[in-house]
Amino acid sequence: MVDFINEVEEELRKDKYNELLRKYGPYLLALIFVIIAATGFREYRVYKTTKIAKAASASYVSADEMEKKGELQKALSKYMALSKVAPTGYSALSLERAAGIKVRLGDYAGAVSLFDQAASKYSDRLHKDLAALKAAYLLMDDGKYADVELRTKPLTDEEGPYRDLAQELQAQAALKSGDVERAKKTFTYLANAPGVQAGVKARAGQALALMKAAHKEEKPEETRNVTPQVDEGSRAKRPNSEAVPDKENSKTMQDPQ
Repeated sequence: MVDFINEVEEELRKDKYNELLRKYGPYLLALIFVIIAATGFREYRVYKTTKIAKAASASYVSADEMEKKGELQKALSKYMALSKVAPTGYSALSLERAAGIKVRLGDYAGAVSLFDQAASKYSDRLHKDLAALKAAYLLMDDGKYADVELRTKPLTDEEGPYRDLAQELQAQAALKSGDVERAKKTFTYLANAPGVQAGVKARAGQALALMKAAHKEEKPEETRNVTPQVDEGSRAKRPNSEAVPDKENSKTMQDPQ
């Protein structure tokens, strides 16, 4: 009797499992298929990304070798082509290397444009700000001081990784454009503020010393250029005895004893 009851319960459990399987089986199979497909797709993406990265690395090394050999135009073309197909990192690096070649060829405007493109590709601020700072240095060399001020302003906030360098560049641009007071104020801050990079601090101190020396040289020059004015009234009032010897003196000089 007990065996019979156990068999009945076993059949009931099987019927229940079969019913659940019929009800939820298709969904379970679909879930398994999705997991397998997603895993396969992920592995394919990893493989494809790795393959592209290896190809980009080989092209980058090839362009670097061309540049070292002095084949600048070929290297430039290689870097530019690579920047369009390579992953983000290699693409941005290629644009920066192409910008460096533009500088060597004297095309500052082209180099600035490429540094801007590189900055837009980087996702991390460290590399993004560095590319922007390089563009600002080129504009400084090209005498575009207003552009330097505009471009370096976003780089000078508290979180900026190159804040000190950007402020130094702003001070130099202000000095070159004739805003001596603003340049002096910024250089003074950089020379005395805690936490400023040692190199920036030293250069700021040297700039202040040069500005002070230049200011001292201007004052004697101004004094030297002043012509004394003679008062015509005082000249008219001068006694004749200062200009013409009297008779007694004249006689003495002509007839010495």
